[in-house]
Amino acid sequence: MSVKPWAVAALTLVLARGLSASFFEVLPAAAFPADTPQVATVLGHDWGEDVSDPEQVAAYARFLAAAAPARVRLIDLGRSQEGRPLLMLAVSAAEHISRLEAIRADLDRLADPRRVPAAEIDILAARVPVVVWIGGSVHGDEPSGGEAALALAHLLAFGDSPEVHEILSGAVVILDPAQNPDGRARFLASLRQARGTRSDPEPASAEHVQPWPGGRFSHDLFDLNRDWFALTHPETEARVRALLAWHPSVAVDLHEMGADQGYFFAPPAEPHHPLITGEQKALWDVFGRAIAGAFDERGWRYWTREQFDSFYPGYGESWPLFNGAVGMTFEQASSRGMVTALKDGGELTYAQTVQHHLVSSFSTCLVAARQRERVVKAWHAFRRAAVADGGKGSTRGWVLEAGDDRDRARALAGLLARQGVEVSEVVTAAGSLQPGSFVIAAAQPLGRLARALLEPHAPMGDEFEGEQERRDAKRLPDQIYDITGWSLPLLWGVPVSPLAAIPAADGMRAVVAGESRPGRVVGAGRVAYLVRWNGPAAVRVLALLHREKVTVEAAGKPFTIGGQRFDRGCLVIRRSANPERLDERLESIARQSGVELVGVDSGYADAGIDLGSTSVKRLTAPRIALAWDTPTRASGAGHLRHALERTYGYPVTVVRTGALAQADLSRFDVVILPDAARGGYTRMLGEDGARRLGPWVRDGGTLIAVGEGAEFLTGEKVGLLASKPEKRGGGDGDAGKGSVEVKEKGKDEPKAETPAGKPFDYDTFVSPSDERPPSVPGAIVRVELDAERILAAGFPSGRVDVLVDSARVLQPLKLDQGVNVGIYAPAADLVRSGFMLKASRAQLPRKAYLMVQGHGRGRVIAFAEDPAARAFTVSSMLLLANAVFLAPAF
Repeated sequence: MSVKPWAVAALTLVLARGLSASFFEVLPAAAFPADTPQVATVLGHDWGEDVSDPEQVAAYARFLAAAAPARVRLIDLGRSQEGRPLLMLAVSAAEHISRLEAIRADLDRLADPRRVPAAEIDILAARVPVVVWIGGSVHGDEPSGGEAALALAHLLAFGDSPEVHEILSGAVVILDPAQNPDGRARFLASLRQARGTRSDPEPASAEHVQPWPGGRFSHDLFDLNRDWFALTHPETEARVRALLAWHPSVAVDLHEMGADQGYFFAPPAEPHHPLITGEQKALWDVFGRAIAGAFDERGWRYWTREQFDSFYPGYGESWPLFNGAVGMTFEQASSRGMVTALKDGGELTYAQTVQHHLVSSFSTCLVAARQRERVVKAWHAFRRAAVADGGKGSTRGWVLEAGDDRDRARALAGLLARQGVEVSEVVTAAGSLQPGSFVIAAAQPLGRLARALLEPHAPMGDEFEGEQERRDAKRLPDQIYDITGWSLPLLWGVPVSPLAAIPAADGMRAVVAGESRPGRVVGAGRVAYLVRWNGPAAVRVLALLHREKVTVEAAGKPFTIGGQRFDRGCLVIRRSANPERLDERLESIARQSGVELVGVDSGYADAGIDLGSTSVKRLTAPRIALAWDTPTRASGAGHLRHALERTYGYPVTVVRTGALAQADLSRFDVVILPDAARGGYTRMLGEDGARRLGPWVRDGGTLIAVGEGAEFLTGEKVGLLASKPEKRGGGDGDAGKGSVEVKEKGKDEPKAETPAGKPFDYDTFVSPSDERPPSVPGAIVRVELDAERILAAGFPSGRVDVLVDSARVLQPLKLDQGVNVGIYAPAADLVRSGFMLKASRAQLPRKAYLMVQGHGRGRVIAFAEDPAARAFTVSSMLLLANAVFLAPAF
């Protein structure tokens, strides 16, 4: 058998340095000088011998920067939610590291084509190295990506081979080894606590099966690989800020998948977002073929163009795509520990998973360095085309209108600015543009990112959508990986309109990322101060008022005072009901919240109710319990907690779901059941736990249930919600059961016999008689609200757009059972953004989204879908606030 010369050389050098021969032998470039430090002296283990925890990752990053300062620069991004360091490494040739700021200045110029004459593009592209960003382990329980990023940093910092020097001379490689250190720490805790005297390859072993919530998620139980444009976490915020500063032309996100799945790399599956360019797709193929060659040479299994798409713009590979980079996801089969058994009888070790990511990442860097000018020019051309295309066509930009909530429009403008989009605030009226609105020009370097986030719909293509209908007809799973609708104006409830022309800069000011404006108190408020209930800022004011123990009320009906209209839900802070220093405390609250508090000198209304009306109710600070742990969906529980604690600033007590059956519920005013695994609450709480909820509700408690939590309450043995989940096509479902009921063979099934002369209806006959409705893959859907109800406060239009991402269809309540506060709109107005199968378009209209049913002195409030999903469903999140803070008083 012939042995490749590079393998012998690499193995010899590795053995000479005492490094793991079985690790670096997979690369021809694994050649190190005699004085190369040994990794085990820092990590305590060799490459692939153990999973490095976040502290070890950070320690080795710092060690590399200190040990190889000529090639390595440490970049401190900040801290995670739990306070762990967020570190990146810039690795390149000494001549590049010594002039990084000059390189970044050149890249800044190339990043904005408006600043670069065409004659200078070739000059700049010829002299700048290509920036390659490689991020690892954004899902904390996918550790091999971060380990591989560290190993690659080690190789580039100390390696001495032609390939290494080729990369160093042509590229600046930015390595981000711990995108989610908090999740990684949670995963490591689970893994280490479950270990025995040896690593167990059995997939059912506790080493491979994590307890709730698992290490995938952030501290707040968010999927950080969906957060890139929502920017809800310090980890994402810091990373986006860094990528805007470093301008990578290639961005790779390293992930893991099922143990038996081999390896995935670009090109991605269909659908591709329509704004991705032909050159970006061509470069996917260039990189993919190079990695395929490396894997073929080693006999490693891989696949492309299936399952993992590039459609949703909030991934770690797709958000850079809209900045002009070649964004790619690499997925490695996971060992979820040190070794796992495979279905074919073999085993997969952690060292192998790290090796595979190392080879794919190294190959990517090598191709980027060799194709440096092409890749840099493609990145620049994307941004140049964005500027050019933005000045053509009927839509030259967009205006965010203040509408009913100027604070919300300002916050959305700020979110866009924080990710590099140029936004201008209208200061003085210009034609139809009013002060307080915000203009985003399409003709800017990130115009395509702005378009992707602001326009209502991104088509997946008729052929792809038709294929999903065909697959549904055969009951095959769809090919959609994530949500299909994400339009921020729709989900935030901020009116947006296209602009045929961009007004002159006079009368506008640039929005600065991160800026905030203090609120103010207007008027003497001899009788009361009023706060419009119209968005997140108003809820934060209420949370601050409760914290300061200020007595506050809410109006159950609209009114007009002093020529100003105040809609249902308006907060009323009476001077007579509060102690001294009220003005001082309200001034402080206004500064913190950015909200305007309006003082009134009389309680007599010009129209509507007076402030002394019995429709104005006192609000008490609710004591909130949120079901936590199995069987809740971790992200669902996390979204709700994040909304209340982070977005609104109000404390929540999380209670293990298993303890709800024994907990003293009288200590809480509100209990929230998040979405959960199907049938999970029935199994976890049992009949006793379910029975304890009823008396607590009837005694005045507010029980809020979301998704499967709502379905649980419809069960016969619970009986707290008179709705029923529907089967596909309509009709009652199997409420509250853990699995679909199995019918007797032949019972209630269509018969094969047909009347004489009538053709046999095959499609009807083979259709299952008892099945869930088809899933809606994250579409934005219009909900009609009963605007007379306090649960609809803040929505005077009687409409809200919500995210639907499930197969759940709940029947509305009868009029004598409760109130359907929100129902899905008729078919013609139903889908606002995203994809929905025809079967869902036929079944979902006029079904229940938000219901309330009274029991004694209490109530059950049910949401069919998560109103706080991913923290970017800002508009529907206000419905959650209504349920928690307002409904108990009314």
